[in-house]
Amino acid sequence: MGKKPKAKAGPAEDNDAPVASAEPWICLECEQENTGEDLLCSACEVARPIVADPRFDGFVVGLVKSCEPVPAKDKLKKLEVDVGDAELLKIVTNAPNVKEGARVVVAKVGALVEGEPLKKANVGGCPSEGMICDAPMLGWIGGGAGAAVLLPESFAVGGPPPDARPRTDGK
Repeated sequence: MGKKPKAKAGPAEDNDAPVASAEPWICLECEQENTGEDLLCSACEVARPIVADPRFDGFVVGLVKSCEPVPAKDKLKKLEVDVGDAELLKIVTNAPNVKEGARVVVAKVGALVEGEPLKKANVGGCPSEGMICDAPMLGWIGGGAGAAVLLPESFAVGGPPPDARPRTDGK
């Protein structure tokens, strides 16, 4: 057996505490804007949301507002998705289980997908401004490749995706 490395001297860190940043944040409970230093909402005292998993930077929860087939393309669907921005995103997908009203995980333009930044593209002759994610793309266990991850209504539109596949059986 080898020697144990010496512990580095320094302040103890609490890894479970939310990290304060200089960015202002909006309370999900009462919609009060708070300063970046506030750990509790100044209006309702709800705790600041914990910073989302950094591997999901550029990924958000979206709500499919419309879903139409792409003309002359058997498997493609043209979607309009609400991701909490002023305008709906136009996304083309081949995920067979996507339908109007579904909550999905969306990779926005600039998000790293398989190590590459996602770019706007034309898919089947239609503009696509993002990508609907499947479980393997997110590093989740369960769910098939090519099938969109469908989320329960408890996930806020425009919010961060969960760090693991959520249960949808109510347990």
